[in-house]
Amino acid sequence: MSKSAKLVLRVVVSLAVSGVFIYFSLRHTNIAAVGAAIGAADPWPVFGYLLALLGVHLVKTVRWGLLLKPLGDISFKRLNSASAVGLMLMVILPLRLGELARPLLVARNAGPGDQKLPRSGALASILVERIVDSIAIGVLGLVALRTLAPTGDTAQLAQRGAVLLTAVFGAMCLALIAAFFMRERAVELIRRLLKPVSFSVSNRAARLLDGFIRGLHLGSVSRVLTFLVLTVIYWSLHLWGFWAVAGAFGLHITGLMACTVLAFQVVGIMIPAGPGMVGTSQFFTQLALGLFIPGAATSPEVAARIAGYGNMLWMLQFGQQVLTGLLFLAVGQVSLANLFEPWQKEPDAPDEAGATAP
Repeated sequence: MSKSAKLVLRVVVSLAVSGVFIYFSLRHTNIAAVGAAIGAADPWPVFGYLLALLGVHLVKTVRWGLLLKPLGDISFKRLNSASAVGLMLMVILPLRLGELARPLLVARNAGPGDQKLPRSGALASILVERIVDSIAIGVLGLVALRTLAPTGDTAQLAQRGAVLLTAVFGAMCLALIAAFFMRERAVELIRRLLKPVSFSVSNRAARLLDGFIRGLHLGSVSRVLTFLVLTVIYWSLHLWGFWAVAGAFGLHITGLMACTVLAFQVVGIMIPAGPGMVGTSQFFTQLALGLFIPGAATSPEVAARIAGYGNMLWMLQFGQQVLTGLLFLAVGQVSLANLFEPWQKEPDAPDEAGATAP
């Protein structure tokens, strides 16, 4: 199958997945009523969450910079532009094909005086970020569900999912820690396994793995603590926004309920779907609210407000990421011309004294 045919197939599959979830998110509502609910929402909490999302972008960018610091010096301008455009590509490309955009952009777009970063190390920073965030969301969702103790099959399935999510990403975290402390052994093992196949391939794979493992550490205890504090701020801004926007639609939820809704949405958008995670975001947001809001399954008016809430969150999140990315593209701070071209040589990641495991 040609590359173009594969791309078309991926787009069709992604749109089909989104279409299914959009159908299930709207099947008990009237689209006109959902639009009316959005139009009647209090604009101030909505505007407040939009401002909070700009803060989320800033915190996420600074936090990512801490992960990249052991790989080399990087200016905030380069970091911010790669973060903005990379996150935009992540949400607009189907089936989450834009996941690799951020590390590739920050590694390639080195300006005058900027140090080139190893691509494998930049990729490692994204993996560390994803593991920490997934563990945080898993624990957050589990604590909220256990405390609120909602009943029903959906609640039980959600609790099992939270346990599974925490366990899987916790195991991945332990595996990365082991790889970090046994880097030389892991690299040598890969070299030996691939050497019978090809000497050059074994050396290249070993070099990439070495750079990847070197990119797993934060460099110092203070940097680790700062990273964790920023993680708390990052998710707290989202939680406030979820709670505030719910009030804008007359959906009165507590902080723990907002934790549950956030956990549902984050897990839901992990499912590869169409551009912007459309469909999955709305469906899982509404599914979570249905655990707590009376009349969610029986009242068309309540169902319309819940659907309006889910769509408003999606529009704010998608719009902020796309508009921020387009702004940086417009001012010419990022080039996409050579984004996916192969590297001729991978720059080495420097060792940093006092490095610690993630």
